[in-house]
Amino acid sequence: MSSKLMLRIITPERIVLEEEVHQVIARAIDGELCVLPHHEPLLTALDIDMLRFKESEDHERSAAVMGGIMEVNNNEVTILSDLAELDHEIDEAAAHQEKERHEAEKLQRTDKLDVHIRELAIARSLARLRVAEHQRVRRGRHNI
Repeated sequence: MSSKLMLRIITPERIVLEEEVHQVIARAIDGELCVLPHHEPLLTALDIDMLRFKESEDHERSAAVMGGIMEVNNNEVTILSDLAELDHEIDEAAAHQEKERHEAEKLQRTDKLDVHIRELAIARSLARLRVAEHQRVRRGRHNI
């Protein structure tokens, strides 16, 4: 019996990740879930947030996933999202600036749709910042 999952993160532009992992932790729209090998089949909508995955028992990585869907079936986890970025692809300073810009723009909007669009942009920036922070903390542990 396999003790790993095949994780695929796919966007319209590219295959972001395709590798075997020990577990996947994601935030669905109705809460966080952990997928381990031999998980029951599942199809769920994902929230805009950080996705974590363990490459080995002591090495965890992350990605910013901007919503989408996750399918779990036969030890395969497939994530389809409009946009996803791996931890090493994220520029933390740019994500900070983007968040601040969208927050300022949100304050200037009165139309509900415009405000909602800014809130989604802020959520994407926050997901990137959580991933960047996770990577920084993880690197700090390895330097001790």
